[in-house]
Amino acid sequence: MRPTSLLSLLCPATALVALGCSDYNITPKDDNGGAVDSEQVDCPPSDPDCDDSATDSLPPDSLPPDNDTCDEFNLPGESLALVEECYVEVSTGTFTPVVEWRKSRWSVDASSNNIMMMPAVASLNDDNGDGLINDDDIPDIVVITYGSNGTLRAVSGDGSKEIFNIVGAGLQGQGAVAIGDIDNDGIVEIVAPTSNTIKAFEHDGSLKWTSPNLSGHMYGTSDAPAISDMNGDGKPEIIIGKAILNNDGSLRGAGAYGRGGVASNVGTTSFAVDLNLDGTQEVIVGNAMYTPGGAAIWANGELDGYVAVGNFDSDPEGEIVVNASGNLRLQDTNGTVLWRAKMTGAGSYYGGPPTVADFDGDGLPEVGIAGQSTYTVFDTDGRKMWEKATQDGSSGNTGSSVFDFEGDGVAEAVYADETRLWVFNGPDGSIKLSSTEHSNGTWTEYPAIADVDGDGQAEIVVPNTSGGHTGFYVFGDADSSWQPGRKIWNQHAYHITNVNDDGTIPAVAAINWSTYNNFRSGDLTAGSGGVYADLIGIIDEVCEALCAEDRIFVYVRVGNQGYLDVTESFDITLTAITPTGEVPLQTRTVSSGIAPGVLLDTITFEVSGVSALDILDLTLKVDGGNGASTGVYSECDETNNEPVWGAPVCAE
Repeated sequence: MRPTSLLSLLCPATALVALGCSDYNITPKDDNGGAVDSEQVDCPPSDPDCDDSATDSLPPDSLPPDNDTCDEFNLPGESLALVEECYVEVSTGTFTPVVEWRKSRWSVDASSNNIMMMPAVASLNDDNGDGLINDDDIPDIVVITYGSNGTLRAVSGDGSKEIFNIVGAGLQGQGAVAIGDIDNDGIVEIVAPTSNTIKAFEHDGSLKWTSPNLSGHMYGTSDAPAISDMNGDGKPEIIIGKAILNNDGSLRGAGAYGRGGVASNVGTTSFAVDLNLDGTQEVIVGNAMYTPGGAAIWANGELDGYVAVGNFDSDPEGEIVVNASGNLRLQDTNGTVLWRAKMTGAGSYYGGPPTVADFDGDGLPEVGIAGQSTYTVFDTDGRKMWEKATQDGSSGNTGSSVFDFEGDGVAEAVYADETRLWVFNGPDGSIKLSSTEHSNGTWTEYPAIADVDGDGQAEIVVPNTSGGHTGFYVFGDADSSWQPGRKIWNQHAYHITNVNDDGTIPAVAAINWSTYNNFRSGDLTAGSGGVYADLIGIIDEVCEALCAEDRIFVYVRVGNQGYLDVTESFDITLTAITPTGEVPLQTRTVSSGIAPGVLLDTITFEVSGVSALDILDLTLKVDGGNGASTGVYSECDETNNEPVWGAPVCAE
């Protein structure tokens, strides 16, 4: 027994009453110990003499040594103090974009000044002098320029200096880069494509390694690598087309079907996520899904295409958005096509990498794609919401990005075509910006959105090629009122949880759609209107009187100390901590709903088969536990979902 029971602090023995569980809906699930005994008695084990008038009963945190049963133990629900951090004030800004600074000339290889790739953002050097390179420093912008050469360049995000210029590396002039700490030294590296290999560079631009020949696995022009720790071993993999590389550049495996691009057009946009929530990330391409070794989990016979992911239905798994030449489709986790849609002018070369976001503020994801002459947003079910005229006759397959600049809960689509930088209002496509401070020949690039200068507000970084503008321009708000952005935007297939703030790659990445449900978006709003739930649990008592019979009773309560109503069902799992690791004992589904500031009545776990486990302690995992990516709720505090009992159970 725990030395000081929380019960003794909350309620004296004389106040305990016997309450049934019929006031709320608790259903057993995956029970290894059988159903809770329906035969109930009146007295809790902490107060065996509650049915007589004696005043010398045992203290409420003690069990009588001669009691051979676990009597019913119930505590009523009660009120909880609300946590202020679960209510986020919405601070609405203005939208007055201006060019804050531009970079069109370089001191090295000056003729190479065109950019046809998504600018990447991460910290490469120690700006604040603390001896560390992390997100406390001013971010830096990394691009490949082309002209006479494909030159890798890094520039401080405030425009103050060039960090490095790498000439003669044979890089794709229109290829994208991905940035992340691939060797776990605490500092990011940069991976960039040549026509048939991947090269990795240290944060200072020095060459780290070159991969084997990847011809046939990548396109060779406008390829976009991605970084993920697919198997959770702490050693990130690099994905390019249908190839998977180890973090030393060696080829781990390759798929046999799609590459995440359009066969008749340029570029590949594949990446890795845990789409089916099995604990291992999969490579996502347009017509197949691959294991970390390249084996096909499924191939559906459809055309390959540019890809994104989000959650478009009621199950917790993700779905794949595929754009194949303006013919859009949504594929389920197993590759089944759920719906099809078509943008104006669909056909060869028309339609770029899709963007997923809540464009209209309804809490559901929509899809934005750019084509040869239009930018189109499709609703969750594939219905066309709106379409606006643009100009991209050179390729028709440019990407886009999304951000809620004003913080009003409505996202804006950011798109750069051949002649203009556009910002469209999410719900109806009305034009918020049509800036001629831009020109580009266009491939699969798009503007990145990040806090590039460390001022606490997002900026837009726009790549340019010949047509009056070159290099990149940084747009910000004239009133300094835009919402905060992250200081990192590390790859073409950016989806917030794919990279940590300091550029490290998470061994087990949180599922982006369970919190943000967007893709190629920098919008950090979790989709709950600034109001969040905060689920907690308490293990009130453990009855060990029946240990000799290989049984224990555990009495718990769960509550919500956030400001958002908990209306969806969620699971709580009682788990044993043993010398060999954690062992799940029993799972219950809480489907009653929990209002803000409410702690529910007691929930009883009866568990058998405990004698062989050597239980050092018990913990209750609420909605998946601390930091769970598979939980139902995105909470304001994901670190308080695993209360512990605090003592061994059934110890001799």
